[in-house]
Amino acid sequence: MGFYMNKIATPSARPVVAYACQVMNVVPLTTDTLQVELQSPADTALDYQAGQYLQLELDLNSDGQLQSLFYSIANGFNPEQPRRLLLFIQNSSELADKVLKHLSELSEYNAQVKVTLPMGRAFLQTNPGLTHLLIAAGSGISKIKCITEEMLRQQPDADVKIYWSNKNIDDFYLLDEFQDWADRYKNLNFTPILESADADWPGRSGYIYEVIEEDFEDLYGTQVYLCGSPQMVYGTIDKLKSSGLKEEDCYSDVFEFAPRDQQIAI
Repeated sequence: MGFYMNKIATPSARPVVAYACQVMNVVPLTTDTLQVELQSPADTALDYQAGQYLQLELDLNSDGQLQSLFYSIANGFNPEQPRRLLLFIQNSSELADKVLKHLSELSEYNAQVKVTLPMGRAFLQTNPGLTHLLIAAGSGISKIKCITEEMLRQQPDADVKIYWSNKNIDDFYLLDEFQDWADRYKNLNFTPILESADADWPGRSGYIYEVIEEDFEDLYGTQVYLCGSPQMVYGTIDKLKSSGLKEEDCYSDVFEFAPRDQQIAI
């Protein structure tokens, strides 16, 4: 397979800093997805860009050995709450279950965890005056939420199309918030997609790229942010190239941690 470099920014000038953050609370968004709120020390003000992620270090086995885990930051920076961080963690594996139980225990005592940020080069870096397509699968919506908030802050009339795909109806835990944005901002469109048709789902269903193909005649020049698994990101890009999508106009953390030249063809 040929190798080519995606257009991703060089690391931001913001310094990467480690903080001892308090675990303020862990609350359910759905049966399987929980919101984790962290707060940095009183004398700090966090500094990151929309779309970046952080590293958590947790002693999951109570043996003094810290394990590093990486999560997208789900909230844009707010000067009125400069110490606040939100994470959306889906309980989709044995490890995730252990992480969530550990964080829940820590939250009972507002205990601290080591948090390092900012990380990631696929942060919001494009001109908000251009057409944007934001694509998320599952819990990847946390990054897209953060980018959307910042885009609307910079340019309330930005042309933004958001597509969010889930396997289950109950996984659309931010449905009301995104629908509210679509109602309030004239150029923002939000399309939730259920992977398989369901009689209880009034919206659209199918593969995310198929729905996008139905809605766009030409994607040339559209700036695209994608958040999901490597298979989802690369598969969606490849399927949409016939609609004019150029890979150099795409941004994803996948380009950094799972570049194409390391992908094994199935």
